[in-house]
Amino acid sequence: MTTPSREDAVAYLNRKPSRVAFSLLRSLTMDLFVNDAPSSLHGVLEGVRGLAPDGTKVPVDSIERRPEGYHVVVDKASNKTLLIPTECKPAPGGGLYNMSRDLEIIQQALGDRLGEIPPFEFLAWDDAKDCAFPGACTTTPGRSRTSLIINKSKGFDKLILTERGPTFDRAVADPWKAEQDFYERNEGFVFVGQEPSDSAKFDYLRRRKLEHPSLRIFWLVGGNQIKKLYTEYRDFLSVADVVSLNLAEAAEFFCFEPLTSRHRDAVELRLMYAREISRRVLVEYGANHVVITDGTKGASLARKIRGGRVEFVYSPLPENLLEVDSDVNEDTGCGDSYAAAIAAYFLANPDGFRLNEAASFAHGVANIIFHRPRSNLTSEDLEIIKVTHAKVQEGGAFSGRRETFPRGICQIAPMDIAPRGPQRRVLVLLVGGDPAASLGAGQPYITGASPAMERLANLCRAGMRLTGAYPMAPLVHIVPRLTTSLNARDKFAKLLVTPEEIAGMIERDELRKELGNLEDGVLHGIRKADLQGGDGVYLMRVTLLEALEIMSSEDYSTMFGDIKFWHFPTLDVDNPPNWQKRDEAQRLELKRQALRDYIVRDLSPQYGFSPTRATTQEEFEQEVTEQLLLRVNALLAGIFR
Repeated sequence: MTTPSREDAVAYLNRKPSRVAFSLLRSLTMDLFVNDAPSSLHGVLEGVRGLAPDGTKVPVDSIERRPEGYHVVVDKASNKTLLIPTECKPAPGGGLYNMSRDLEIIQQALGDRLGEIPPFEFLAWDDAKDCAFPGACTTTPGRSRTSLIINKSKGFDKLILTERGPTFDRAVADPWKAEQDFYERNEGFVFVGQEPSDSAKFDYLRRRKLEHPSLRIFWLVGGNQIKKLYTEYRDFLSVADVVSLNLAEAAEFFCFEPLTSRHRDAVELRLMYAREISRRVLVEYGANHVVITDGTKGASLARKIRGGRVEFVYSPLPENLLEVDSDVNEDTGCGDSYAAAIAAYFLANPDGFRLNEAASFAHGVANIIFHRPRSNLTSEDLEIIKVTHAKVQEGGAFSGRRETFPRGICQIAPMDIAPRGPQRRVLVLLVGGDPAASLGAGQPYITGASPAMERLANLCRAGMRLTGAYPMAPLVHIVPRLTTSLNARDKFAKLLVTPEEIAGMIERDELRKELGNLEDGVLHGIRKADLQGGDGVYLMRVTLLEALEIMSSEDYSTMFGDIKFWHFPTLDVDNPPNWQKRDEAQRLELKRQALRDYIVRDLSPQYGFSPTRATTQEEFEQEVTEQLLLRVNALLAGIFR
């Protein structure tokens, strides 16, 4: 065997990739679009929505076409089914397919202006042989997944029901053998999408990456992969050159507090999440570039740079200087289009990837889809793509936001806003556990925040009626959480209201939008009027996300002279007081508490309450209340001395 020369080795490393490989055996879907789902089904569909990590995409066992409509088996094991009465014509879809179509149009529009993009090759099932692929396509016997897309209508948000996997006869087709044969012909770019956790593709591509350093891997991470990213897929992140994630799904994987519909307009909070997810994927898992899409809010692109820092570029989607179709606002396909534009830059020049320019161009391309009643680019968009690219090269056409931050510092922290307003009005945010969860039945107390707040509220109420009961009561304002949960009955820190009363307050704009849950399930919130009044300390029980939003808010900084952040720690689950029950709900909450405690340590709260020595629940509640009283008294003495 001849040992290669140094020149041969350098040439081998610098070979230019010659093919772009898309295996669609796992990711291709045949999409069915339902534009007007019967209102009688809305309640059932909303129940199914609860199975989706992002509130939109629900994996189902099968979707079968019948004369009366589409029969959906949501869960075969529990025999959970539903019928969607409609008539639809299937159209090819799925993340990788959408990306390839968008790449084709971008390539047509820009030609030599962007750079040479290698030709595409596809592997798909037989039912897709009549689809228009932007390149050579090889098929294998089998049927693609069916995806039933129930579009947004009055009182109903978009919902996507997708089969868990393709249908094929194992005696006739061997998908993995077909993929191996397909990849053996391609040593250029490989696009990876949906894959089951037992797929051999990841180990195979890892080995090929070692054998062929010029192989470039673009991973469009699917929702089912996110759930097992930490275990089955974790080490593959270091192999991927570009990783594309959905913000809400990635937040779930990292055990962050879930981003709900209430956080749609919490731009700074969502940016914190995107920065921290990018930092972890780049630094802790070894990826080279990270794309994070966030629906109608936009997307971000990040990579490691010199000086121990991360370069992060964020593009807010709705802000576009080019006129497309302002009457249409539909985010279906925006994430795929953004990733496709990033991929176009990467394919054209992987070694000289221009991060800021690529992000700005991707922002413009995603805006085209956002203002189109379809999920793909078409020839109709060629001219506007050219104009978009020209504007980007001119510089500053789109409102991108570039920043750098240290690789080793957690990015989930409030904005640095100098406090303003009357100095004798101080807001204290009490964090420890989730007040939304603790309002529900059966949620165990695992921190002292809730019982301490309730007992102090009762002392303040007594102080208003009985002289000497609590002398500081006139200076302490307990901010109550309004809730429809019956558990709040006879409590002062939580006020029981009806759904109709909350609905009326929402209509009259009497509630703080960033606090509570006002859309489904147990409704709860905080009145604006309860944050107004005289001098003193305002105590408010909040979640960690609510605390981050409030501490980052210009509005709150003008209302209060100072904002304090106090934290009740989680009890030690391995050595709990004997009154504490360790059930499954508690174990899950403790996992979330562990992450909260990690972030809280990084935030450096002004005060952290110490663990108790209690052996009974009564002693525990007494101790945490005494701790809270000592801190409140000390704070009041400092304010009015």
